[in-house]
Amino acid sequence: MSLLMITEHTTPTTMGTNEPNTDRNAPREKRGIWWILAAISVVAILVAGVNLTKRIGAYYERVDNPLFAFIEVVSTQFSFADQQISITEHQREDGTLGLLVNYGDQTLDLDVVYPPKHTLPTLFDRQREWFGMYFFADRSGLTLREFEEAIYKDEVPLRLAIVTRTPYGVDPAKAPRYEGIGRNENETTGEARRDLFRYDFYEFKRDGSIEHESKRFPESGKSFMRRKVNAELKGEPEPQRAEDEIKEYTWQWGAAIKVTNRPPPITQERQALRDAGWTLPVAAAGFLMFVVSFFFAIAPARVTEDDA
Repeated sequence: MSLLMITEHTTPTTMGTNEPNTDRNAPREKRGIWWILAAISVVAILVAGVNLTKRIGAYYERVDNPLFAFIEVVSTQFSFADQQISITEHQREDGTLGLLVNYGDQTLDLDVVYPPKHTLPTLFDRQREWFGMYFFADRSGLTLREFEEAIYKDEVPLRLAIVTRTPYGVDPAKAPRYEGIGRNENETTGEARRDLFRYDFYEFKRDGSIEHESKRFPESGKSFMRRKVNAELKGEPEPQRAEDEIKEYTWQWGAAIKVTNRPPPITQERQALRDAGWTLPVAAAGFLMFVVSFFFAIAPARVTEDDA
């Protein structure tokens, strides 16, 4: 009986020894692992970021692409290069609407692609879906403030142009037909086929002439790559881009974007990020790993029954 009593009294003493509690130390070890991962992520971000910056800088030192700035025209009557310009809306004898543009002794009669359905205050507001008129100039190497000062001092020659956009203008035969199907054409018709947009550019030359050219929206890089892969699999000649595509980094490219509804994101193939190589994915992965590891490292400890 006494032996049992001694055992019962000595058991708590044995339980209370200074043996380490591995279960309670485990969270600290896990936090240490998360902090190590966070530190590795920071190092990866710094290394990749520095190299990415160097690659982008080297690209722009190697490539000298023009940078065009545009100023939208908001007046229907003004002068340019000592020539009077006027723009008026008119209805032709066949009932169609047109824009009559006079430049000195030159005249343009443009088809109204989207007849206005609402009464808006200005001509440019009513025809904004497909028509735009812009002053533009190359501002390469100039900040916006420097460019504005150069314009006021007449140090940068301004140019003037009209750009129009015609859905299915490249291939009118592919335009959808709605006769007899109980559906009316609406303002979204043709907006999905950007590859069939036709852009007409009318540049007003300082000698009093008007230079006109028609171009199509450039094919996306993904679409062009798919065509190249399909041709390679079939053993066909390598496809080429259409000769009348708008070229990147030209004033036509910038003007076309101005009159394009829902323009695409950055689709330029000749850009600095194409030289990023491994630096961009490593920097992105490092940032993601840092966020995850940091928040796991500072997360509050989980309360268990042993801690109660």
